[in-house]
Order: sequence, then structure tokens, then C-alpha cells
Amino acid sequence: MKKRGLFISVEGIDGAGKSTHVRFIQEYLQQNGKDVITTREPGGTELGEKIRDLLLHHNKAMHKITELLLMFASRQELIHNIIEPSLNDGICVIADRFIDASIAYQGAGRGVGIENIKKIISILDPVVNTDLTILFDTTLDVAFGRITRNRNKDRIENETADFFATVQQAYRDIALKDPKRVKIITTDQHIDKTRELIVQQLDILLGIE
Repeated sequence: MKKRGLFISVEGIDGAGKSTHVRFIQEYLQQNGKDVITTREPGGTELGEKIRDLLLHHNKAMHKITELLLMFASRQELIHNIIEPSLNDGICVIADRFIDASIAYQGAGRGVGIENIKKIISILDPVVNTDLTILFDTTLDVAFGRITRNRNKDRIENETADFFATVQQAYRDIALKDPKRVKIITTDQHIDKTRELIVQQLDILLGIE
């Protein structure tokens, strides 16, 4: 029987720099003998990518519950078709955002409420938990500067500073409540230092001394 693969997610507000490090994490795991795939949310499947386009590029107002349910629809497809089969085959999965994103963005940012998010989490088939979540954190000024440089901002990137402050605090609360799983790494430092801290967390997960 194959050993189940490791499931790692990367999180953070838009502009925190998380996507920059996904490939680095993938390559480090591969260097340590792991088969690895990467996914993203929303998206990651044919249907999920169509939902992603609606969520990020729909140019009209969207009800917060509609946004929430679309996020989870994309997530369910990703879990069923990609994440769970890969983990069962011994493949490590790196997810660019996962359930914590809905708690932070929709639960806190949109004001849906964490308890309501948990209700939807409970009906996912199956419910999957990450082995490690790396929360990339930076100041709002740095994050906004990175977002502003992107002239083609999506629907969520166009949100206010207050919205992102709420989301960021929600992420920090998640890490505070689940410190064994969620590790905060700041990105307002030299990239080499950030990657050194990433490696420390990956080595712990891999059992490397």
C-alpha cells in the first residue's frame, strides 16, 4: 500500500507574494524524492477554471453567498478529481490557496461568518486537511504596492484596504488557533531569507534533521 502523499497549501492576502514560492516548494520536495503536483484555487480542473473566470473577472456585482458557493463548487471538483486521488497515489499536492482562504476572504472579509463556512466544509466529499499550511504575511503597504503594479487587477484585487486588513487579521487568527499546521512566514525581507524559513518548515514535515 502506498504511503499517502503530503498535502501543503500556501496562503496569504493578495500581494503577499505566496505564488512566487510555489515552484520553489515543488522543486525542493522533488529534490527530496517526492512526486509533486501543484493546484490552485479557484480553478485546477476544467470546470474549476471556468468558475475561476466567473469569480475573478465577472464585471457585475456578485452576492457574497454566490461567491462563497462558487468557491466551494470549484474546491469540490478539485478535491474529487485531483487532490484526493493524487494523495492516495502517494503524490504530494501543493495548493495555491485552500479552505483557509474561504475562512479569511468570505468568512471574515465578506462577513459571511466562520460558522457558516464550517457548515459548507462539513459537506465536502471527502473533507481533506492540509499537513502544512504556509501563511505568507507582509505589511498592507507592501501588499498593496505589489497589487497596484498589476494593471489588470481582478475583481478581488480591486477590493479596499479595509477589506484586505480584515482578511489578513483572519489569516493571523487561523494561525494563532492552529499553530502546529499553519506557519507564518514574512515576505517583506530578502527572498533568500524567506526561502530559508520555508525549507525549515519543509524539513520538519519531511523528517529531515
